[in-house]
Formats: sequence, structure tokens, C-alpha cells
Amino acid sequence: MKPITKTYLLLFTCLFLLAACQKEEDVPAPYTETVQLIISVPTATANTRIGDPGTAVDEGADWNQLAVILAYTDDSDVTLPGGSKVQVTTISKDDFETLPFYNNTQYRLLAIDAQPGEVYIYGVTYSDGVNGNPADDISNCMTNAEVQALTISNDYTKPTDGTTIDYAKFVSVATGYYKTTGNQPAEFTIQEGGTGQVGGTIPTMTLTRLAAKIDIQWDAADAYPEGYTDVKVKDFSYNGKEFGRLFPEVTLPTDITINNTDKSWTFYNTSEISQRNGRVYHYTFPDGVSVPSVKFNITATDNNNTTTTKQYTLNFQEALKQATWYKVNATIKGITGSGTITLGDNSGTSVGGG
Repeated sequence: MKPITKTYLLLFTCLFLLAACQKEEDVPAPYTETVQLIISVPTATANTRIGDPGTAVDEGADWNQLAVILAYTDDSDVTLPGGSKVQVTTISKDDFETLPFYNNTQYRLLAIDAQPGEVYIYGVTYSDGVNGNPADDISNCMTNAEVQALTISNDYTKPTDGTTIDYAKFVSVATGYYKTTGNQPAEFTIQEGGTGQVGGTIPTMTLTRLAAKIDIQWDAADAYPEGYTDVKVKDFSYNGKEFGRLFPEVTLPTDITINNTDKSWTFYNTSEISQRNGRVYHYTFPDGVSVPSVKFNITATDNNNTTTTKQYTLNFQEALKQATWYKVNATIKGITGSGTITLGDNSGTSVGGG
């Protein structure tokens, strides 16, 4: 009897495995359409610099990955891993540059296979292999709301050992999304049995540099005729947020909250010349809501031979915008007057009275 029992057990196991394999083979792959997208990214020419570049960071195209994100509406009937409503297609910069140009323009034509439904389309360029890159955060998104709330560190590319940020890569982060009117993402319909087009048109997405440039210039020459000597700006701080958002202009749903703590970046002027007159650039990713400030610590000696240090805060009037150049001119006239100054009044920035 024992040999017979073993035979039945073996036969049952084989039949079970065969049924399991047959069941798996019977599950059809989701139906997809080929979606045609027209995409542009910032080029590496001098014309793409944010405002007056001076001799600052080379704002070229130092990225190596492009993520194209299709975020389906919550009611779209699609089958994606884990019940997700987000499909991410990532291509290298080299592959992107082999894509065909669209109608003799600088736009590229990209084809993506995707399931029919209503989608929002987003794009992000970044560098993989650097600290703070958004690859994992992008791939972990499950809903359109999560895509819209994606953040990126304002210490992006800064190694954990504390060395400096790679600003060439920092300013090469570019983001954008498909829109029709206004500045909010628009729905695009991937039609079943269609060509990935609506009304004979192809969705266009323009990616724009994400970083804003803060260009700070200070001059203490005007303080000397007022009776001050040894006027110095030994350091100043840019006060912003730990994170920017990949899509700072997008209005988030009311139930989405982003925890974003305050953070300061301090710049030290080590030479005598730079303490009296200098210029520095700082790049930051905007979050679309917070209003930053710049703090100066000014030291001066008056005609009574009294040396005083006073802090001045220069406040921006509104949240910073993506790919915008902000010039801050600080004319130092002493250490009198209000310690808080609002920028952007078209009359120049006067620090220390006057």
C-alpha cells in the first residue's frame, strides 16, 4: 500500500502544480496603448541661465535621468502593481538625446505604453547616485496627490560627509507637467483603440529648471562718509526651508500636509575685501508657500571709537518662484535704523539707515 500512496501523492502534487501554472497563464496582461508625448528639457546653452549669471555656476544640463510620471485619476480602472495609480517610466539622458525631434523643433517625441484612462503627466530630470535624489520617492508614489506633493532636499547632491553641494547638478533639476490653460496640471485621456492622441493633438510637456537663484551683493562704502570705520559683513545667512517641492506651483489637496522645517545656510566672508564689498550666489528649490529671508551681521566702529555689531533681516515679499533670479543689493550706511527691511520696493536695499 505504501508505494501506491506515494504514487497518488505524487500525482496530486503534479496536478496541483499544473493547475497553478495554468491559472497564472490565464491572467491576461493589461491592455495598453502607445502614448505619444512631446517633451522639452532645458538645454546647455548660455541662453538658459537664470538671469544675470556673472561668473556663477554653469547652469548647463548636468543630469542623467528623466522620469516621466503618468498619474491616473483615482477612479481610473487600471491594473498596476500594488493597486497603484501611478506609472513611472525612467530613461537616461543618453537615451533621451537619441529620441527624434518633433517637427524640426528642440522638442523630443517619446512613446510610452500605458493603459487607457484619465492621467496627469509629469516630468523630472535629476542625477541618480547623488545624495537626496528623488528616484525612490517618485517610484513609491501611489496616487496623483502623492506625485503633486513630491519634495526634494535643499541639500541635494551634498554628500553625507559634509562637503559642498554640487551646484551644477543642483541647478540641472528640471520639472514640469502637461497643462492646457493656467498653471495647474490638466487631465489627458488615453483612449482605448486610439493612437495616444486626443483630437489629433499630442500632449506637450515643457520642463523648467526648478531652482531659484538668490544673488546677494553688499557694499559698505557709504558707511565711511557717515563717520564709521572698519565696517564689516563677516557672515550672513539665507533662511529658507529644508525641502523644496518638485512642482511648487501645483495647488495641493487640503488633506495633504508636508512637514517642512526651517533651515539656514550661512556664508562666511573670510577676506578683508569681501567683508566690505562682495557678491555671492545661493540656489534653492522653492516650496511654493514659504517666504525666505536673509540675515546680515554687520560690525562697525563709530567716531567715538565704539565697535558695535547689529543684525539686519532682509525679508522677501512672497514665496520664491521656480527658475527665477532674485537680486539683493545691500548698501550698508552704518548700524542705525530698523533691523528689518522688506525687499522689492524698487528703491534699492539700504542697510543701516539712510
